[in-house]
Amino acid sequence: MSSSQYNNSNKRNIDPRKLAVLLELMKEAEGKSVDQVLPLILSANKKLQSQNLGFTNDDGEILLELLTKNMPPQKKAQMKMLLNMMSNKK
Repeated sequence: MSSSQYNNSNKRNIDPRKLAVLLELMKEAEGKSVDQVLPLILSANKKLQSQNLGFTNDDGEILLELLTKNMPPQKKAQMKMLLNMMSNKK
């Protein structure tokens, strides 16, 4: 799923401010390692929190799929754990 597919399939169900932050995160994170993505996710989470928003479990699943599509299983597991922690904080 590309960011445009995410945008098209989910824009009815998501706050436009959150959508903008998530799409920016996906664009910035493309092709980066877990270590490089971590600060981007933290920054995106801070932006969302400043607007009284947060990552939901659905957001985390979509981000996990998009951000880890080319990662080895161990890195995918690390990213999943990180996104799960972030979505539970909402």
